[in-house]
Amino acid sequence: MADDPKQTEVEASPPAKPGKARTFGIFGGIMVVEGLAIFFAMKAFAPEPDPTMGITTELNQTTQPGGNTAELELARVRVQNTSGARTILYSVTANIVVSKDRELELQAFLDGHRATINDVMSRILRGAEEKHLNEPGLETIKRLIRFEMNKLLGNETDIERVLISEFTPLPTGF
Repeated sequence: MADDPKQTEVEASPPAKPGKARTFGIFGGIMVVEGLAIFFAMKAFAPEPDPTMGITTELNQTTQPGGNTAELELARVRVQNTSGARTILYSVTANIVVSKDRELELQAFLDGHRATINDVMSRILRGAEEKHLNEPGLETIKRLIRFEMNKLLGNETDIERVLISEFTPLPTGF
């Protein structure tokens, strides 16, 4: 009787249970309904996005360079900083962005006070903390340079931005 092909075929494949498919269908349907309910609830009760964090339609200064501004080289210095675990020599080139109508006057000031400006830059970099020197945009260093330069110039509106085009740390000693 074991040689009967019909009987071996029946024994080889057990009958499928119709309850499993129905259970998966019910749970799948419930999950889809819950997902849709959560989606529509969030859509209905979520607050509007903050307009200050969204995309604006007006162009700002970084997307519209040039125009009525000029870049002037402020200083090129090499300064040691010992505030961290190791002494590091920084090679720094800084520029300032000023309005075009004040360009000649400020360039004359920069040329006439080169040693003072280099001293101010060196003092800022020598006294800077390691966390400020490791910032991705060097925002704190730029803010300090702008503050000190505005004190030298006597006018807080002359310098629009400080740009640091080169900032290379050079380890000293091993």
